Amino acid sequence: MKLLINTSNLYVGGGMQVALSFINELKEIKTDNEYHIFLSSAIQKQINQEMFNEQFYFYNIQKSPAPLKNRKEIINILNKLEEKIQPDIVFSVFGPTFWRPKSLHIMGFALPWLINPNSAAFGELKFLQRIKKRLEILYKAYFVKYDADYYITETEDTKLRLHQYHNIKKEKIYVVGNTYNSYFDNPILDNINLMQKEKNEFRFITISHNYPHKNLKIIKDVIPYLKKQDIKYKFVLTISKEEYNKLFSGFEEYVTTLETLPIHLCPSAYAQTDALFLPTLLECFTASYPEAMKMDKPILTSNLLFVKDICKDTAIYFDPLNPKDIADKIIELSKNEKLQRELIQKGKKRLLSFETAQSRAKKYLNICENIKKHSVR
Repeated sequence: MKLLINTSNLYVGGGMQVALSFINELKEIKTDNEYHIFLSSAIQKQINQEMFNEQFYFYNIQKSPAPLKNRKEIINILNKLEEKIQPDIVFSVFGPTFWRPKSLHIMGFALPWLINPNSAAFGELKFLQRIKKRLEILYKAYFVKYDADYYITETEDTKLRLHQYHNIKKEKIYVVGNTYNSYFDNPILDNINLMQKEKNEFRFITISHNYPHKNLKIIKDVIPYLKKQDIKYKFVLTISKEEYNKLFSGFEEYVTTLETLPIHLCPSAYAQTDALFLPTLLECFTASYPEAMKMDKPILTSNLLFVKDICKDTAIYFDPLNPKDIADKIIELSKNEKLQRELIQKGKKRLLSFETAQSRAKKYLNICENIKKHSVR
């Protein structure tokens, strides 16, 4: 099979990490396939092309097709490359791609805003932001629906919602679960160094871009409820310095940022903290949950159905819009070492139900093979 893997549209977030994992896993899977990989400039920086054999061909796409100012130029480049390569299948790890290949096109889908129209996340936006977000959803939904022939989601719930809200046939949608990156199997734990812990300090890690639905701003409202405790709480984030200064100026005693972390540094960040904190309002899936389980960290997160479907009994849940409830659950977890140990053990068991990085890559390949053999556009 001649497979074209498209990551030209991926620059930040979990989608980029899945793409990096998939590409790196391919070199460990023995096949007769030929891989042609379109790399965004962000992914290109994290791929060591010298580690791949003659089955792999890399193409550095220096601009994203997402901005209108770049789109015509980049689509012309992608079209010319596709015509030259003549792939059996094009697999875009996540959409929207803003590009319609001539070959059969499989697109990964992980856009929670598009399938949760009644989410509380909309209520957290200002009036004009809500209007802008609704228009953005319509815009992206168009490209999701019309740029692909088949889809891969990360959960059955996302599959059902994609069918329900966008009228995409269920038989066109495959499901492959998300997981942690293989860097967590043999983690390097000393390649970043946080400041030494203060006495009685309890640290939370949140590895996330500063998307509105991640609800990171709630941390400022939680902190006043924690100040009178005999435990010193610290929230470790991975947002840019500019975003940190905008959101948390005046809260430096309680919140810090490592700025954007490449995936190979993430295990070290987990190792130097005590628990995962994720006050999300909206997800399709996030690798933070299996990552925390793999790194033996208890999870404190939002009391929402899509989160419970992933974490089951491995987490302490809170109302993500209620700072007092969040603070109460933080205090409960931090002062109860037995509870922490129980959650860690439950996480180990739950982790067995997730894909591995390699099993996920193999399932992606099997889907591509199956569609190549049986599908006619």
